[in-house]
Amino acid sequence: MSEYLILMRLNPGKIMDSLGDLRKISNKPVDGVDLCYTMNIFGAWDVGVWINAEDSTQALEFVQKKVKDITGVTEVYTVPTFPHGNKALKVADEEKKAQKIVKPAAVEA
Repeated sequence: MSEYLILMRLNPGKIMDSLGDLRKISNKPVDGVDLCYTMNIFGAWDVGVWINAEDSTQALEFVQKKVKDITGVTEVYTVPTFPHGNKALKVADEEKKAQKIVKPAAVEA
């Protein structure tokens, strides 16, 4: 699954309504999409949402059917991302450990 960060700008007069609507979205809002978490952002954007989606079509469906219907959302910017960090490091560590396993030498009689 691919990861997506969805950034939103909110109408300042509707922030509480927007956050309330955002909290009501289920963990599986549309087929093939998992809502990971939401976050408040301070700066150019007001709210961020991390999702996992099987493909970009499902991510776009989530944005069109769920995010754009949230009260007070004035702008949406979707960023496709890719996983990194700990998972990649764990895989690399496991590969290194597997390479270090040495087979015992054959004993000649």
